[in-house]
Amino acid sequence: MKKSILLLPIFFLMLLSCSDAYDIIQDNELPEDEAYVTIGHLRSGLNGAYSAYGPDFGGDAIAFNDLFTDNMRRGGSNNGQGAEEYNFLMQPNSDMPTSVWSNRYATINRINRVLRAYDRLFPTFNAADQRNAKHVKGNLLALRALCHLDLFQYFTVDYKNLSAPSVIKMDFVPSSPFDVYPRNTVGEILAFIKQDLTDAKTFLDAGLQLVPGETTLPSGVTTYNSVIYLRPVAVDFMRCRVALLEGDYPTAESIATTILANPSFDLANRAAYLQMYGNADAPGESIFKLSRVLNNNSILNLFYFNTNSTGPIDPYLTASRQLYDLFPAGNSANNPDVRRVVIFGSVITPENLASNNFPIRKYVGSTDGPTINDVKLFRSSELKLIVAECKARNSDFLGAATAVKELRDKRISTTNVLPTYTSLNAALTDILLERRKEFAFEGHRYLDLKRIGGEINVGINRLESDAFSFSAPTSLAAGDYRFTLPIPTVELTANPTIVQNPNY
Repeated sequence: MKKSILLLPIFFLMLLSCSDAYDIIQDNELPEDEAYVTIGHLRSGLNGAYSAYGPDFGGDAIAFNDLFTDNMRRGGSNNGQGAEEYNFLMQPNSDMPTSVWSNRYATINRINRVLRAYDRLFPTFNAADQRNAKHVKGNLLALRALCHLDLFQYFTVDYKNLSAPSVIKMDFVPSSPFDVYPRNTVGEILAFIKQDLTDAKTFLDAGLQLVPGETTLPSGVTTYNSVIYLRPVAVDFMRCRVALLEGDYPTAESIATTILANPSFDLANRAAYLQMYGNADAPGESIFKLSRVLNNNSILNLFYFNTNSTGPIDPYLTASRQLYDLFPAGNSANNPDVRRVVIFGSVITPENLASNNFPIRKYVGSTDGPTINDVKLFRSSELKLIVAECKARNSDFLGAATAVKELRDKRISTTNVLPTYTSLNAALTDILLERRKEFAFEGHRYLDLKRIGGEINVGINRLESDAFSFSAPTSLAAGDYRFTLPIPTVELTANPTIVQNPNY
């Protein structure tokens, strides 16, 4: 089911240069007590927050993670798009830090406004509306946690240094658009994210309980328990990610194993994997995905200028030859590795090979439109690789190898040999490689190299032919300061209390 995106007309006041602009009510401004009156308004506010959250927006995570690193190269129709990122040029006014910082805090602002309306309206609702309102609040808290988690990963230098600066915790609506706040510590942000997730789970679980007289859940309730909302299992998924980031590997492994034990969240087989990325945009093994419908953002536009009756054309960014060479040879829909088919399509022409031109086919459009695809954010395969990583960190190298093989058995039709790991470094190197193949063009590569690569001394190492397409460097050392984004200029200019990240 797709959710319709209904945006309330006001979530932000226009920021003007004098107090008169915000001390009065503008003619086109709808006060919150009029904008939010019914449960329907709260649900519209929630959907508006989901639509505002934009890892697939231009200059944001989906494109940046692969462009800045080693999974892309210049496309034939490129007029300079992406050259700055590909050349490792990262400054406070660059697109990525500006986009992530501005988008996530704008989304958080929307969320906090709806939460404020919830507090006002909840006591006035009847029992049925209160039940739906609990789902709204649970989703809002989970989405706020996700936004803070994104900010934490990109702008925090050291995830485990609890006293070091992280990002700004925002759990309220500022009284003035000119209020400024310093960065919170790593420990404060982690505690806040975990508390939001705990509270979200409480509200979501409560709303999913049958009440006296019910034999099944009402349709309005089950809607919230679908893959396009942050349902309880998606909240647990985030708890797993947080535990991994802070080095609590027993907790991360336990959560991942518990989710995977549910047959509903088993790894997708070859057929289901193809359907997940095909025209049907099927859920497959997705635990959470962003619903995108006609007139929403198009992931295809991150790589292509145009489309025609045959699909996307005029690529300005394509997949790298290095990424292509990671997969088995074979030019058909029956390639042994189904990920090769999804990423590159079923046909690679001699011209493609000769020119190192590999258009990205992971997003082919759907029944919602020729350029529309849902954004897969949480998948079971990530949990399987988290299990592998946690076992490796516990010196259970056989268990780690078994988990990696279980994923490969679902993706590769030929016989897969059980990997042999004799050290943590060897295991993490192979897991990092598997993550590269599994999550190409899904917003993981940069963050994976930051977290795992920095530990095992694996940075960015491109093929010369890929780097030459942009006249760019071939390598960036593991642990380079650019694996953490700078606080953007928009924040530095407006906030004198903010502290910039090192070396920017």
